[in-house]
Amino acid sequence: MLLVAGLDVGGSSVKAWVQQVGGPVVASVTVPTVTDRQGFRAEFEAAAWETACRQALSVATEDVAGEWLGLTVSSLRQGFVLLDGSGEVLGPGVLNSDRRGAPYTRVLEGQHSLTGHWPAPELTLPKLLCVKAEEPDRWAGTARVLFLHDWLVHAMTGEQVTEASYACAGGMADVARRGWAHDLLEACGVGAGLLAPVVEAGTVVGSLRGGWALPAGTPVVSGCGDTQLAAMGAGGLIDAVVTVVAGSSTPVLAATHTPVTDPLGRPWISTHAAPDLWAVEGNAGYPGSFCGWWAGIADAPLADDPGGVVAVTAVERWSQPTWEAKPPWSLLHLSPATTPGQVRRALLEAHAFSVAAGVDDLARLLGPAPHVVVTGGAARDGELPALLATVLGREVLWDTEPSAAAAGTALVARALDAAQAVQHTPPLPQNRFPAGDPASLGERRSQWTQSVATLRAVAPS
Repeated sequence: MLLVAGLDVGGSSVKAWVQQVGGPVVASVTVPTVTDRQGFRAEFEAAAWETACRQALSVATEDVAGEWLGLTVSSLRQGFVLLDGSGEVLGPGVLNSDRRGAPYTRVLEGQHSLTGHWPAPELTLPKLLCVKAEEPDRWAGTARVLFLHDWLVHAMTGEQVTEASYACAGGMADVARRGWAHDLLEACGVGAGLLAPVVEAGTVVGSLRGGWALPAGTPVVSGCGDTQLAAMGAGGLIDAVVTVVAGSSTPVLAATHTPVTDPLGRPWISTHAAPDLWAVEGNAGYPGSFCGWWAGIADAPLADDPGGVVAVTAVERWSQPTWEAKPPWSLLHLSPATTPGQVRRALLEAHAFSVAAGVDDLARLLGPAPHVVVTGGAARDGELPALLATVLGREVLWDTEPSAAAAGTALVARALDAAQAVQHTPPLPQNRFPAGDPASLGERRSQWTQSVATLRAVAPS
C-alpha cells in the first residue's frame, strides 16, 4: 500500500492525515494548539507548535503499514517566524490574524497591480515592518523570514524555501512573475538576503530528518496556502470554477490561467496550487465564526425565516474600503418573540448573502462560472450550499467531506511521478443542490446589504 502523509496547520489546531495513494484517507488526527492573543496581536510559541505537529503525525501514522511515497504540509497564510543565523527561532511566531501592521500598510498603497493585494494590516509585509521599527534588536538578529509552512518544511528537512502562494498572500510577491517583488522589498528594508528561494506547490524540497514519525529520507514536498489546497481538494483547479471555502472565515476564489488585474481593485490575486494557475480571491469575513458561536449557545433547528432579524456579521463585498471600516457586528430587530432558530437563520443568511456577493464579483471579472463549489467545515451540514443555491439562483456543488488530504496526496503524486496511481487533480464533487428562486430572498438580501452599509457608515470599526 502506497501512502502519503500530511500536516494541515490552522490557527487553533494541527491536523495530521494519511491517505492511500489512489484510495481513501486511512488516518486523521487533530491536536490543539495555543495562540497568545493580546489586543490586536496574535502570536504562537514555535517550539510548542512544532511539538504538536510531531505528536499529531506520530499518532496518525503509528498503526499504518505501507510504503511511504512522501510527506507534505499546508498552513494558514500570512503567519511567519524569524530565524537567526543558526536557524533558531527569534521570539514568538506571528499569525495571520495579527493586525500589528496597521500603521505600516502605506507601503502597499498603489502596489495592487504588482502584488495583487490591496493594503491590509493582516498582510505579512506590514507586520514585518512593524517588527523592524519596534523591535530593532530582534530584527537585527534576523537572518531569514519564513512563513509558517516554510518553517515546518525547514524543521523537517533543514532546507529553506518559500512556496509561492505564501509570498503572494504576504503582499511580498510580484504575482505575475510568481516570485519576490524585490524592488518593493528592498525599498522597505527587507533585503533579498532575508528571503528564501521561491518554489511552486508540489516541489520536492528535501528528505525528512529523523524524529518525524515517518522513515528518515522520506521525500518532503512543498504544499501551498490552506485556501488553495482546500479549493484543489474540491476540484477547484478547473478554469473559472468558483470555490467557496467555508470555515470561520470564508474565502471565495476562482482559478484562472491569467493573472488578471481588476479595474475596481477588489479581489486579491495569488498563485494557485498548479504552476500555470492563479487564484482570484475575495472573502466574506468571519460569518462562519458567528454561526459556530451561536451553535455553542443554542442548539436549535434552523427556522424557515429569520422573523425579521438581520445579522450584520459579514462584509457586504470584499474590498479595501469595506475591510478597513467594518461595521460593529450586530443582530438587528430582535424581539422577545425571537426564537433561537430565527437567529440561526439570520446568521446563515448573512453568510450566504456575503458569499453570493463574492461570487457575483468574480463573475464580473472572469465571466460566469461553470460551477460553484462549496467546501469547508462550516458547510458540512449542507445548509449553506443549499441556501446559496437559492440566493444565486443556480446549481451549487457540495463537497460533503472536505479534506486537504486528497489535494496533498495529488501534489505529492505529481511531484514524484505517481500518475499511474492517483489523479493529479481531484474531481468536482457529485453532490449538488438545484437552483432555487432568488426572488424569494431578494427583499431580505437587499435589507441585509443596506443594514451592513448603514452601520459601517455610522459606526465603523
